[in-house]
Amino acid sequence: MNFLMLRGQIPQDRDPQEIVFDWLSDIDDMWTQLFYQMLNPKEEYDNYGELWYWGGDRTKKFAYNFTERWLSTFQKHIINFVPDVIFCRGGFPEYHAVLKRFPKAIKIYYGAGRRFLPQPGFYDYDIILQDSPEQVKICEAKFPKALTTLFIKPAADNIIYSIEAEKEYDVCFPANGAQAFKGHKFVYKTVPKGIKLLNLGNNPRGYKYPNNVTSYRVVRTEIAQHYAKCKMGIVAVNSEIDSCPRVIPEMLACGLPIVVLDGVRFWRDKYIESVASSRSQSSTGELVNKENFWNFVIFVLNNLNLYDPRRYYEQNLSLTVAAKFLRERINEIRI
Repeated sequence: MNFLMLRGQIPQDRDPQEIVFDWLSDIDDMWTQLFYQMLNPKEEYDNYGELWYWGGDRTKKFAYNFTERWLSTFQKHIINFVPDVIFCRGGFPEYHAVLKRFPKAIKIYYGAGRRFLPQPGFYDYDIILQDSPEQVKICEAKFPKALTTLFIKPAADNIIYSIEAEKEYDVCFPANGAQAFKGHKFVYKTVPKGIKLLNLGNNPRGYKYPNNVTSYRVVRTEIAQHYAKCKMGIVAVNSEIDSCPRVIPEMLACGLPIVVLDGVRFWRDKYIESVASSRSQSSTGELVNKENFWNFVIFVLNNLNLYDPRRYYEQNLSLTVAAKFLRERINEIRI
C-alpha cells in the first residue's frame, strides 16, 4: 500500500532547524516515527510512504520506502504516486485539495484538544481517532458514517526511554509555560514545600514559580535525560483545551509513574494502572482530583517500588503496538 501523512506546517513557534534530521533514528517527532512503523509490518514488504510539511523547501529520503517533504504549498505539488491511505494530523485547509484529489483513499483524521473533531472544509474521513471515550461519543454522533475509535498515542521510542541517572528532583512537570492551559497556576500555587519539582518548558508569564521549583526548556532529543533526573511525573492540563498530552506516554516510557488530574481527557483505562486496582503486572500511576492531588503524589513517591511503568509501556503503548493498532483499523475499512 501507499501511505501519505499530512503532518502540518513547519514550526512557527521555534527554529524550524530543530526538526531537521539526517537520519531516521534521530527524528524526535512521534508522528514521523509512528508513520514509518506503519509502513513496515513484518507481513508486508511493498509499502511506500511520504510525509509532508507545508511552508518550506526540503526533501529527505530516510529509507528506500519513506520520504519526508517540505513543500511551499500542498495544492500545487505534483504527487508521483497514488496514496491508498492519507493520514491527516489536524484538519487544516491546506490539506483539503489533496484529500479531494484522491477520493478512493482511506482517510484518517486525528486532531486532539479543541480540534478533536474534523474541521470545516472536509468531513469525509473513514477513520477518526480520539483520545477519550467522551470524545468518541461526541464524534460518533456528528460523524456516524466514520469509524471513530480510541487511539494509542505512543512516545518516540528512539529518543524516549529509561535512562539510569541520579534523582535530583522528586516530581517532573513537563509543561510549556507559554500555554496557560497546561496547569502551571494550579501546580505552582499548591505544590508542597517539601517536594522538589522540575518544570520542563518555557517559564509561564504573569506569575513566579516557588523556590522549590526549577524551570527550564530543553530540546526534545535531550528530554529523556531530564526525565531521568526525576522520580515520578504529573499532568495537570485543562481538559477543555488539551487531550492526552504526549507527556503521558513519554513519562511512562521513561519509567516514571504518573499522577494525572481526573479531568484530563485521555484513554484512562489504557494508560492508568492504579496500584489499588491494577489489572496487569505493572502499575503506571494514579488518577485523582485536585483536592487529593498532592496526597497521591506523596503516596507514589513513598511507594515507587510498586510501579513499573516502563514494562507496561513496552507491552501496551509502544510505537510497534500503536502502529499495529492503526493497521488493524485500516484493515477494518478495507474489508
